[in-house]
Parts: sequence; structure tokens; C-alpha cells
Amino acid sequence: MKPHLSLFTLMLLLTTSISHADDYVWGEEFKEGDIISAATFNQIFNTLETINRTVKDSDLVGTWSCNAITTRNTDGWTNKGAFYQLEGAQVNFTSSGSSSSIESPYTISTSAPSPFKRTSGAYSGVYSLFNNMIFTKIDGETDSRIFLVDIKSETKIDFIFQETSAQSFPANYASYISCNSAVAVPAAPTGITATNAQTQVNVTWTDQSADEAGFKIYRRLSTETEATQLATAVTTSPYVDSTLTEGQTAYYSVSAYNANGESAKSKTVSATLDSIKPTVTSHSPITNQAVSITSRNISITFSESVFVVCPDADLADRCFSNGSAVTSVGSSGKTYGYITQPSGSASLLISGNIVGSAEVLNLGDTITVTVHKDWIQDANGNQMDADYTYTFTTGSNID
Repeated sequence: MKPHLSLFTLMLLLTTSISHADDYVWGEEFKEGDIISAATFNQIFNTLETINRTVKDSDLVGTWSCNAITTRNTDGWTNKGAFYQLEGAQVNFTSSGSSSSIESPYTISTSAPSPFKRTSGAYSGVYSLFNNMIFTKIDGETDSRIFLVDIKSETKIDFIFQETSAQSFPANYASYISCNSAVAVPAAPTGITATNAQTQVNVTWTDQSADEAGFKIYRRLSTETEATQLATAVTTSPYVDSTLTEGQTAYYSVSAYNANGESAKSKTVSATLDSIKPTVTSHSPITNQAVSITSRNISITFSESVFVVCPDADLADRCFSNGSAVTSVGSSGKTYGYITQPSGSASLLISGNIVGSAEVLNLGDTITVTVHKDWIQDANGNQMDADYTYTFTTGSNID
């Protein structure tokens, strides 16, 4: 419980003073016999009144610049040894228009990373203020989280996480948040991507503000240690970077700005300028080779490491597209089939059996193997130029 101003303390203050009463600094000691000025007394009394009263909705509504502390590593937070810290995050408390947040919850939104929850993204949701505590509920979640509100002054507020259930384990949330009143700057962009487009890199993002004047693009090349501002006054996504040379890797982040200042930067993403498309360099069996009907395996080697992708979903776990990366069909009419699901890592080689272990190839068959370009992609997103096809035959003998 906070100490309240007693009558004795008031009488003591009224009989003391400092040499510059109107320039009083909180915490400064009085000397016996000094006389306090009305201005200094009001300053002290108003401060004590502020920190002892019940928190009101109007105390929170507005924009705040916040520093937060948590106990587990999170993207965008700085390791301080015993804890992790996030500095300068923006938090916006907005009224719903009702007389109180109990009557109708108010809204909360943060920059990314959020100072309230251990997440690399932004935080938005609703809150209600009750008995010096805010009950926050993130969009998409069913349970509220509780933070104790501690008013330090009219321009400074602290939030202390309150553990309420197993789901509210403190390590998933900021343990302590200290906020100072601030002017509203735009929220940081989210969903940033950097995509190789052979002759340029396309940087895209999702705008999270309605009041930005524009966006700033930051870039660091792989040979550099610090990011520099690449462009400003960018008004829409995407931004096209056509200044890279073949094989250069660049790291990008984006911020939003207005007359009040600049948002935090988005997370950093990278892309490598690469105009060289993968090709098939060799395969087994080789073209027109005669193989045993028990020779079930084929292998295909590429000019660079490739991924098997879904034409309509990139590196999805399972394809819903018709077809496959590699097909094998015999002149006998038999479809041997070699359906390759998307690969989680790049490889120079695709190989596998085109029939089961209990099956054999049709005798005297000419088998056509096709590598389908739409299913093959290198690490920088380049697809093959065209399908690649070759044939081999089955001999009369079983090895």
C-alpha cells in the first residue's frame, strides 16, 4: 500500500521552505525553519494525490513510449544478462466512446515487438480497467491477462504482470513495463518480405497505420555491418531495389513516419539477387540406356541446390496441385509415377524408386521421365525455364 499524506506531514511542510521554492525538485530535502511557497506545496500535494488515487480510464488513454522486461529470449529484445529488455515500444490506449472501459472495453495496440507479450509481432486487442488493474485480451484469444497499473506521475505509468492461471505463466509476458507519455507516431509495418525477381529485389510490407506520411527503407549488404537508409518518402508497398549486383545478398527493414516522428523498424528480411535458373545437369539412367526390369531407381542432378515446391503454394507441407515434380510414363501405357512432395531443404539431387519394392518395370518398355519446371525452384525463387524430358528402355534380362 502506498503511504498517504498525514496531517502531521502537511503541518511540517507548511513550516518549511527551500531557497528556490518555485524550482522544487521531487526528493529534495527541506531545512528546518524554511517556509514553503504555495507553488511548491501544490506541486508536492498534487503529486502525492496522483500516486495515491484510483486509476481512471483517462489516465491511460493516449500514446505511450514503453520499456519492458521479460525473462525469456524474444526476437527484437536485448539480452541484459539476467533478463531481456525492449526499449521505446509504442503503446496506444484508445477509448471506445463509452463512459468507461468497464461499460464497453477500450482498445490497446502496440508496435512490433510488443512490450506486453513475448512476441516478435505487434499486439492489438481490448482492455478494461478495474480497481487499478487492466484486463487485456489479445485479438483471437479467449482469456484475459491482468496487469497492475501503478501511476508514478501524470506522464509516467508502470504495469506489473499478475499471474492468474497456468495459461498466464509470466515468462510468456512482460514482467514489468514502464511507460512515458509520448506523441503518436505510426505503428511499425508488419509482414515484410524481400523477394528475388532476377534483376531486382521486391520489398513488400503491410501498413499498420492510417496516419503515416510515408515509409523509410533500410538496407544492409552482406559485406556491411550497419544498415543505412536506402529510400524515404516511399508511399506504398512494394519498394523495388534494382541496385544490387548478381549474387549480392541484402537485408531490409521498413519503418513508417509522420510529423511526430518515426516508428520502430520492422523485422529484418533478406534476399539474394539471382538471375540464374536451375537446370538438369545429369541423370541416371542416362538417355536411351537399357536397364533391367528390376532397376527401379532414378536420380536427377541439378546445376544448383533446388527445392521441390507446389506450383500454387510454394513450400507447403503437402501439395493440392495436380501433377508432381517428376513423372515417368512407359510406352506400354503404364504410368510408373514418381510423385514428390515439397522438400524442406535444398538439394542438388532428386532420387527415388518409380515402382514399389515388389514391382518390376514392364519388359521392353520405353520410359519417358519428365522434370516439371513449375515444381522446381532454387533457394532464391528461380524456377526452371522449361520442362526437362529424357527416355530410357527396359531390357529382356533380370539382373
